[in-house]
This record gives sequence, structure tokens and C-alpha cells, in this order.
Amino acid sequence: MRVTATMIQNQILRSMSIAQEQIFNTQRQISSSKAVSVSSDDPTRYDRSARFRTLRARSDQFLINIEDGLNWSVTTSTSLGQIHDLLSKIHTDGLNARNDINADTRAITATAIESVLQELVSLGNTDFSGKNVFGGTITEGVAPFVFDGVAVTYNGNTSQISRKIGENTYMAINVTGDEFLGVFAAVLDLRDGLNANDNTAIDSGLADVATALSDILTVTARAGSTQRRLELTRENLQVAKINLESYISQAEDVDLAEAILRFNSQELGFRAALESSARIQSITILDHLR
Repeated sequence: MRVTATMIQNQILRSMSIAQEQIFNTQRQISSSKAVSVSSDDPTRYDRSARFRTLRARSDQFLINIEDGLNWSVTTSTSLGQIHDLLSKIHTDGLNARNDINADTRAITATAIESVLQELVSLGNTDFSGKNVFGGTITEGVAPFVFDGVAVTYNGNTSQISRKIGENTYMAINVTGDEFLGVFAAVLDLRDGLNANDNTAIDSGLADVATALSDILTVTARAGSTQRRLELTRENLQVAKINLESYISQAEDVDLAEAILRFNSQELGFRAALESSARIQSITILDHLR
């Protein structure tokens, strides 16, 4: 086969282009510290990295969901703790009034208890980021609890609010108001007994308040358990995310020392190719006819 000057030039250009592309790719790896940035770099490593990145993105979303659930849970636990403290005060005040036979004193205590009841209703209407904490899935538009002076009514529902905290794991993060609605009825019974100066009714109201205290502790403990589980899940996900970062690094990162050596070698080869191609192209048949 006859080798023409054009064929030689084309081969040289192709070789030079390949060499330039290799240098460019190595330079890109060094500047980005990534050996694998696109699928063509290494299909196997790129696929492995993509799978790890997908898992990391899911973990990030789970962590966001957990953080939201934790904030909701902390708000719930704090409000329930305050409800318990106020209820305990009501019980103490009721006992003191029971031991005082003065009807006026009992009436004053009843008025004070009703004032605390208003605070209890306010705590029952606690919101987080503008959403009712204890209203079930009815989080906006209406307050969960309404006190009309005679009774406290619950306007929420019994539905659970859940957050996805794992691939196939959902967790209910809320406490519904119906779970401690008895607190308000117990306080009203004690108030009414004190206003009536009726020892039997006062004793019954005190017993109801004591039961409500026990119930609120149970609900508070469950809310605390939810909070602890969310915290533990968050810790596990954070550890898993660190491992994923390590796997991604192993799949993508370049060995800088090796890449720099390769770059230097490619650069030297490219310079040598430039010089040799220049010499080849400068030689003509006339050089041999002189």
C-alpha cells in the first residue's frame, strides 16, 4: 500500500488528538480530585458511585424527615410536661381547699383552678410551625380545644401524623388531643365540687385529677420514647452517611500522586510526539536528491 504524505499527516493528527485528550482527562482528574466524573471514565466505578449517591440522597431526605419529627416531638413533650406540672398544682390546691372547710376559700380556689384550666387549654392548642400539635391531622383552621366555661370540647381527630425515616419505615410523631381530654373533665369536676362546697364531689374531682396525672405521665412517656427512637435513628443514619461518603470517595477519587506522574509522562510523550512529527513533516524527497 502506498503511504502518502496526506495519510502520514492524518495519522499524526489522530495521534496528537488522542494524546491531547489523555492529557486533558488527566488534568481534569487532578483539578477535580476525581478519577470518575462521567460514565466514560470508568463505567463500573461510575455505576457504583451513582448507586451510593442515590443512597446518600435518600439518607439526606430521611434525616430531614427525622429532624422535622424531632422538632414536633420535642414540642409535644414540652407541652405535655407543662400540662403535667399545672395539673399537679391543681391537685395540690384542691387538696388544700378540701382541708379548709371555708366555703369562700374553696370558691376562691375554684376560680384560681379555672384560670389554670385556661392555661391547660392554651397548652392543648400548642402549634409547631403554624400547625396544631394535638389536633391529629386537623392541623389548621380550628383550635383543637375550646373551653366555653362549662366544658372543654375537642375539635381534632384521632389520626396519626407520620414521617418516613427509613426505606420501609414510618413513625407516628404526634399525640392526639383525645388521649388527654380527660384532664379537662377532671379539672372541671374539681372546680364544680369546690364551687358547690361538696366534700363528696371534691373527693371525686381530686381522684379524677390524680387519674389524669397518671394518664398524662403515660402519654408523656410515649412521646419521650418516640423522641428517643428518632434520635437513635438519626445517629444510625449519620453513621451510615459517613460510610457512604467513604464508599463514594473510593469509587470516585483519584490517586493524586499517580495522576501527577501520569500527567508528567503524558506531557513528555506529547512534547516528544510534537517534535518528531515536526521533523517528519519537514522531510521531503528533495532532501534526498541534494
